[in-house]
Amino acid sequence: MDRDTALDTYRYLRGGIPVMLVLLAAALIIERAGATCWQTSISAYYFTSAHGVFIGAICAIGTLLIVYKGSRDTEDILLNLAGILAFVVAFVPTSRPVLLCGESALPVGALTDDAVIDNVWALVIALVLARIASWWMYRRTRTGRTRSPLGEVATWIQRAVLAVGLLTLILAPQWFVANAHGIAAVTMFVSFIVTVLINAFLAGRQDEDKCPNTRTYHRIYQVISLAMALTLVAAVTVHLALDGFNHAVLVVEVALIAEFGAYWLVQTVELWNTSIRDDVVDVDCQPAEKRLLRAL
Repeated sequence: MDRDTALDTYRYLRGGIPVMLVLLAAALIIERAGATCWQTSISAYYFTSAHGVFIGAICAIGTLLIVYKGSRDTEDILLNLAGILAFVVAFVPTSRPVLLCGESALPVGALTDDAVIDNVWALVIALVLARIASWWMYRRTRTGRTRSPLGEVATWIQRAVLAVGLLTLILAPQWFVANAHGIAAVTMFVSFIVTVLINAFLAGRQDEDKCPNTRTYHRIYQVISLAMALTLVAAVTVHLALDGFNHAVLVVEVALIAEFGAYWLVQTVELWNTSIRDDVVDVDCQPAEKRLLRAL
């Protein structure tokens, strides 16, 4: 039987993110085995022996999110934004941890602000060149597509976020280094939550014959999106209330990442036999629902 290479590619893309999350979790657990305590946040492991895996796993996840093509242009744009912000989370460290749990901590001078800024500029250059190449290829081959209304809104939100980030990097680089990690992380997870909500809506309109257990998936996505929203609020609240240095931050961060991982794993199982969700969406939706589907 001939293999569907496009479908196989989607399977590997979907499966790659849970693998990277397991890699990150394993690195943190192994680091803890040789340390005397847990760090107060996942981001604090940037300064430990898990430094390389932390950056590598986050960058890999960012790449997979950018490469992955969403079923709707709105979803695709949000995932692209989340992927770009994942690189910022990886390259710009959080404030140095107050807990030095053993000898695995990196030296204080291991990374200067100038080095962080240089890394972010490398990201900017890569993104600009990629955007130019993408624009030229779509224009040359005339394969570009018209955006939906919500896709257009998402595009301008993405442009605004990236423009503000770039201007801050140029005009206030030290402020960027001090604050970009937290802002990028929160914005990234907001993008994830909206993406889960979009898939919850689409899952509720799928053809039962093509996609068994549609109602179950619909409810699961709704629960996960609500849980992620509440956890994100808790993460920000705890971080601000406790000045970022408390193990409660670590707990809510782990919960948030676990929820996203659960969503992505459920989506991988649900869409194992299809490249995009369009293939299983019920064509007999009511007219109002059709309009909303097109808008998404």
